[in-house]
Amino acid sequence: MSESTTHTILFVDDEKSILKALQRLFFDEDYHILTACSGKEALELLAAGEKPTVIISDQRMPEMGGAEFLAKAKKMLPESIRMVLTGYADINAAVDAVNLGGIYRYILKPWNDEDLKLTVKEAISRFDLTLENKKLNLELEKNNRALAALNASLEQKVAERTKALRQMVRELQGRDRIQQYLMEVHPLQELLETILAEVNDLASSGGCAFFLLADDERPDPVSAAAVNFDERLDAEGFEPLAQAVRQAATADNPSDLTTFLAKHCFAVIPVRKGSKKFGALVVKKDEETSFHENRLQTFASFANQAAIGIHDCRLQENFDDIEASLDDVLATI
Repeated sequence: MSESTTHTILFVDDEKSILKALQRLFFDEDYHILTACSGKEALELLAAGEKPTVIISDQRMPEMGGAEFLAKAKKMLPESIRMVLTGYADINAAVDAVNLGGIYRYILKPWNDEDLKLTVKEAISRFDLTLENKKLNLELEKNNRALAALNASLEQKVAERTKALRQMVRELQGRDRIQQYLMEVHPLQELLETILAEVNDLASSGGCAFFLLADDERPDPVSAAAVNFDERLDAEGFEPLAQAVRQAATADNPSDLTTFLAKHCFAVIPVRKGSKKFGALVVKKDEETSFHENRLQTFASFANQAAIGIHDCRLQENFDDIEASLDDVLATI
């Protein structure tokens, strides 16, 4: 409750003269004053929606004593500050009400006007302080929840970034291994299987395969090597995949990366070096892997390395054929 809010004070006493005296005492104060001649009447005011900051009730009243009324008022309006007016004869009952009934304090009759004003002022300050503490606690809980959510989000982002960086390191290490491997010429089958092992491991794929062109006279790619890949291009139901592989392998200007989505999900990447067309690399998506752009770029880098290796292998094969032919020619001389 802000400082500009007018606080309400409820006085309850079965003697109207007492109520009038209390009204006169607080006439010049910036309070909204309510009065009730019985506990029942006061409870009806609370039930009607009145929310007094301070409730001051006489202890000795017919039908319902002050302590009993204040206990019921506490259930209806627990935030209120409750006090009891009592004479010396009822002081023991008033003390019990303070100890057991959640009453802020008791006020002896006859009261001292200035002391009563000061007591009410202190009660209102206590009310405002309690209310402000609740607001601060709610704000603190809200901020703590927001901070916990932020921390969880940051932890997730850090985990995702760490995972992505580790993946990048693995991919770079894999490409470096292949690059070192390509420093020497290896048999074609060994080359393809070595690259596919890296692709399958680093891309966490559901399988991968190379489909290569046999020669310029035969435009249909055929399976040359595979890892966990059982799909056949000539099998029923895989014609769309066969078309995607054929296009990637033979088109003059194929897209750099082609994805094919059907019953299964594949990435189909051209394998070529300059104008030389060698075939296509096909990577199958598993249930958890997504073909994001960076992952497709990784596939493309391995396809490029494969093209270099295939080119070198075929050059070596041609060189061996030429060397064998020269040996045959020299043998006839």
